[in-house]
Amino acid sequence: MGMLSIRLKRNFLGLLKFLNSMNWFIIFFSLINLSMCIYEDQIGKFDWRQTYVGRIKFSHFDTVSTAKKIIVATEENVLAALNLKTGQVVWRHVFENASPGDIQLLHYSDGEKVTTVTGSNPYLVRGWDPATGVLLWEWPISIIDNERAHLSEWWVQNGMLVHLLPAFGSHLEVTMYNLMTGANRGVTSKLPAVWTNDGCILTPPYYTCISGSMGNYMILSLDVTSNAVQIISKPLSNYFGEKEVIEGNLRSLDGKNVLPGFIIDDKKVLLIKNNEFEQLYIKLAEDSTVTLVDAMNELTLIQASSDEHKGFALSAYNIATGKEIMDLRITEPSLHIPEPEILEIVCINTAREQPACRILINGADDALHLMQQGGRIIWSREEALANIVAVEFVDLPVSETDAALESEFDQKEGSVWAAFVRRLYTQYQQLQTLLQNWQGEGLEADSPTALVRDYFNLHKIIVLITDVGKIYGMDNLSGEILWHRYDGNLNTESVVMFTRRTARHPPHDAYITIIGKHEETGNGYIISLNPIRGTLVGERALQLDVRLQQVALLHVADSEKLYALVLLDEDETVQVFPVSAAPLVRDLYMYVADRDTGKMQGYTLRYNGKQVIAQRTWSLNLGGTGARIVTIAGKSRNERVHSAGKPLADRSVLYKYSNPNLVLVLLERPDPIHKDVVTAVAVDGACGAVVAASTHRRARALPLAVHADNTIAYLYRSDKHRRLEIATMELYEGKERWLSAGTQFSSFACARAPSVERQAYILPGALTALAFTTTERAITDTHLLLALSTGKILELPWSFVEPRRPLSPTGEHREEGLIPYAPEVPLPSEASLNYNQTTHRVRAIYAAPSGLESTSLVLATGLDIFYTRVAPSKTFDLLKDDFDYHLITIVLGALIVASYSTKYFASRKMLKQAWK
Repeated sequence: MGMLSIRLKRNFLGLLKFLNSMNWFIIFFSLINLSMCIYEDQIGKFDWRQTYVGRIKFSHFDTVSTAKKIIVATEENVLAALNLKTGQVVWRHVFENASPGDIQLLHYSDGEKVTTVTGSNPYLVRGWDPATGVLLWEWPISIIDNERAHLSEWWVQNGMLVHLLPAFGSHLEVTMYNLMTGANRGVTSKLPAVWTNDGCILTPPYYTCISGSMGNYMILSLDVTSNAVQIISKPLSNYFGEKEVIEGNLRSLDGKNVLPGFIIDDKKVLLIKNNEFEQLYIKLAEDSTVTLVDAMNELTLIQASSDEHKGFALSAYNIATGKEIMDLRITEPSLHIPEPEILEIVCINTAREQPACRILINGADDALHLMQQGGRIIWSREEALANIVAVEFVDLPVSETDAALESEFDQKEGSVWAAFVRRLYTQYQQLQTLLQNWQGEGLEADSPTALVRDYFNLHKIIVLITDVGKIYGMDNLSGEILWHRYDGNLNTESVVMFTRRTARHPPHDAYITIIGKHEETGNGYIISLNPIRGTLVGERALQLDVRLQQVALLHVADSEKLYALVLLDEDETVQVFPVSAAPLVRDLYMYVADRDTGKMQGYTLRYNGKQVIAQRTWSLNLGGTGARIVTIAGKSRNERVHSAGKPLADRSVLYKYSNPNLVLVLLERPDPIHKDVVTAVAVDGACGAVVAASTHRRARALPLAVHADNTIAYLYRSDKHRRLEIATMELYEGKERWLSAGTQFSSFACARAPSVERQAYILPGALTALAFTTTERAITDTHLLLALSTGKILELPWSFVEPRRPLSPTGEHREEGLIPYAPEVPLPSEASLNYNQTTHRVRAIYAAPSGLESTSLVLATGLDIFYTRVAPSKTFDLLKDDFDYHLITIVLGALIVASYSTKYFASRKMLKQAWK
């Protein structure tokens, strides 16, 4: 017994020594964070994000700091710093939407802090660190006269924040504050100025106006910060010839100017020096942007203009001599910047005493360019992408080899030998392509630069339309801009885009059409493009002579696989593009809705042998007095219904009400008792029948609604409970079909109303966008895509908001897979698609199918753009990324060897038995 205890003690002590030696290894491995988030190995593999700031409003060069940058404030209420060399965002602050976050002033002097004034009574004055963007101080300002607050003017002078509030035809109120603390230097000064009007401009510290009647115009200017009130007054005719027409329009010089100055009627430049007007005898180009800078220690006037034929031109003039500085002259016929605006110029003298300038230019297409002296563009930012209004996913064409293979089966004429020869030639081409890819000479189909369809159709082109009328073609895999086109005549207020022909029909190219309004006339405007190359095709850019009410695509393609465009104008006249497709219009149904009154009208379009006519068939008044339509949600034209019903626990089938003509109309109207009432109405767009309706009292509607298959979802804010709610509906025919099997659905053959399942849920967050996932054959489960105001994009299964969720589930409910009802919808953080990549101000989410039935492509647009893939039912049709190909190859090889070995030994055994 003693020997046994000694041995156990010795082994136990050895174990303790071993664990003690392993302590350092345990501590070392515990300090290593092996996982940062869910699916860490897939971060950035299938998704990308692009950050923007919007159209530049104010800008300042920061050339004093170690990291050179440009401080900008934008019309999207964003304060940011851009890297001077690359144009990338160094830091960024996104303020509130609309007037609370409107940036009124951006001030920055070399070596000082960045100062901003934001809001609209009350205002917030903030100081920022230009290197890091950290907030240093903040103080508020409130103005008593709220009606005139929008006329406020702000600037910084001698370390003081100056606020100017004009009262037209009476006086000017000037208040000065300490920039750091907000302390007021004294009472508000009221300067008499009966000559002021709404055409006045501020060129700090002078407030300049043109007063008087035509022929007796006077130009008056006042230094509002001077202790002694002194008005500069001159007749405007002193600066114009006798035969020149004087209109009396004032415009400030662009950019950050050395001296106060302005432009009269876009012809004459006047500066204010020593309380006197000084005219510059420099001829201004038409529609040019003018600024005043200090170059080579001399005052220099720089003007830039752009012409459609001559391209971009920039010229500089010495103010003292009036001569042009040829070293700064730029003429680039190939460079087109529509309506250029000089935001900022910085010039330094080189060792050879030659000026070297960098020019920050903004275009009417919201593109920001940093240009170097000589005309070379250092970098450009497409800030128009911060305001996307329409998106379309377009399939890429197949490769030449695949197109030849497909065309081989289309050629039905010829003999058998001709078909055999074509097959041999096609196989020869494929062999050549294979050899070229092995040698590295060919371009693989799945490379980022190859604009051909991949095997799973995951590679597409995204066509984007922005608010300023700029159209982009973007590669969905990398986010690279492939082409862009700007059309200043396109008004995108109610723009729509249709894919009239895909790239699946070689040799015909893909074809998209954009329908909007003409900027000047307000009539219809049509642009037809090839989405792969961005070139104009077909109707090209066509301006119509009428205002459009509704647009639709014909459901039948012509001989060239092109779907015709059907337009209905205000006079109920129908136009068809192309005209040759008019005979194909048979029983086409369209509806028109008036957003301000809630009235809807339906039309039937038919071809009468000469032209297409529209006949009004039904009319509805959904709202009543004071009602307005918040949004209308219809089904996608390419939507497919895979299953006609849902199997129940009792082995019966609950058939869906899948009406392709169904549209959801979300209305809001005032109510004397319940304040505001939200009404959701499902209307058949073909016959005008009201299929389903739901009302929510004391609520405000949000323009967020989706509709697919037999499911409907929309959002509203409940004023009674002060929370955001999502209401869902599902429409069913019942356990018996109304129409016989195989019969096509008809809105006129359904006399019965469907049964409607309704439910409402609480959303613990503020939503900005809503969409459904979509797949090619609708086999995959449908999920909701939600964009939160916090910048998160979530994927929520439909089963969480399904209206059939039971309050007290039974065995049949559990067998069917229904979740018990809970009023609040969970929004788990692990459901976030953009993990830690915050996407600011998401306005819309677009989903498109891919070649993989399990995968849906998702694009979220807003101030930022985020793209990713989602698989609602997991990737059931795709192998995992970590699939072990080597192991399966070894196992397969071992099985083959084992089978042949077994066959050999079995034959030997049979032979031996036969010889016995």
